[in-house]
Amino acid sequence: MGVPSGEIVARPMIARACGCLQEFQHYAVDKYREQRKAKFQKTRCPACVAKLVEEQRRAATLPKKGEAFKAIPAGTQITMTRKADGTWSGTLIGDGTTVEAVGEGPQGLSLALARGWLLARGAGKESAPAPAPTPAPSPAPAKPAAAPIAKAMPATKPTPAAKPK
Repeated sequence: MGVPSGEIVARPMIARACGCLQEFQHYAVDKYREQRKAKFQKTRCPACVAKLVEEQRRAATLPKKGEAFKAIPAGTQITMTRKADGTWSGTLIGDGTTVEAVGEGPQGLSLALARGWLLARGAGKESAPAPAPTPAPSPAPAKPAAAPIAKAMPATKPTPAAKPK
């Protein structure tokens, strides 16, 4: 199902999966219009896809949970307060660095504080330059098919049939 060619007869604005309105093109002759429209509505617009990819890239640079907690020095003080609206706010003080954060719960808040402390100290992955992409290795040359094995297999003993009584 490719993109049809020919005269465009209409350009209605249709909501994408991300909620953005975008122009959808109706062609004069298009036997797959309904399938194209359904796919158009199930996918995100290019701007939202780019934003999602950027968020995922940024999230991948954050230290993992275990790394963040292990990197905090001994004697670090964490203060957490539950607010009236149910959210939590907190402060982490360690090695002379103070970090503040807000979270939905105490576990998420403590992780946000630990990651924030690491990033403030410059120990996060984000401060390191991204490694240069390595080219994919070239595939190994195809090996010729193996010759059939001429070795005979040992004969198996037949199982004796049960004798009638």
